[in-house]
Amino acid sequence: MIDHGLPVFVAVLMGLATAVPLIWLSWKIPQQILADTHLRPALEWSDPAIRGLHWQDALLVLLVCLCAIGVVMQWGAGVTAWTAFFYCAVLLLLARIDARIRLLPDILTLPLLWLGLLWNAAGMGELPLEQAVWGAAAGYIALWLPCALIARVWGRQMMGHGDFKLSASIGAWLGCFGLPFVWLIASSFSLLVALIANRFFGRRLRNPMPFGPGLALGGILMLFFDWSESFF
Repeated sequence: MIDHGLPVFVAVLMGLATAVPLIWLSWKIPQQILADTHLRPALEWSDPAIRGLHWQDALLVLLVCLCAIGVVMQWGAGVTAWTAFFYCAVLLLLARIDARIRLLPDILTLPLLWLGLLWNAAGMGELPLEQAVWGAAAGYIALWLPCALIARVWGRQMMGHGDFKLSASIGAWLGCFGLPFVWLIASSFSLLVALIANRFFGRRLRNPMPFGPGLALGGILMLFFDWSESFF
């Protein structure tokens, strides 16, 4: 832990600077997926991604800044802190995209998985490589297996493969023991959102909710508060 001061101010500036391209990517990557077009090479300030800011985009800015402050307070201003910030930023971007189009693109989930493995393989993370590999495997299989059985028996698709890959990516960074808490947070968050939508907005969910935002929330919280150490 470090004292409040200049590093926290720099973290806020870094968070604000990072949030702008994240908002842009949260619009452009879905456009690329849905329309099968390429990203434009330059960001234009007349772009709808900038002019039509949604409340969820404002929330994204707030969360990015909070993550930047959190990593600086937890790990200082070194390489570990900014690697953790990168992890949080990618998770928030994935959550925003999943909330928008209910897809988790491989262009983000797979690099996040490999970077988690490489980070721990280089000895710069808090996990040995063996635990990171087992975390990635468990993150995928533990969600894929029950969903595959449900699809086989009842013909219902509960989750997409993007959820499995995101869970595996988080496992590569956090290891096996943190994953049950990630899934618990994700399930609780999704249930809470469904209850709020039904109670206050009168919306009944006819389609499955995107699970990515809940996984992202769980992955970020477990990065800062590793409750698994108290149980395992």
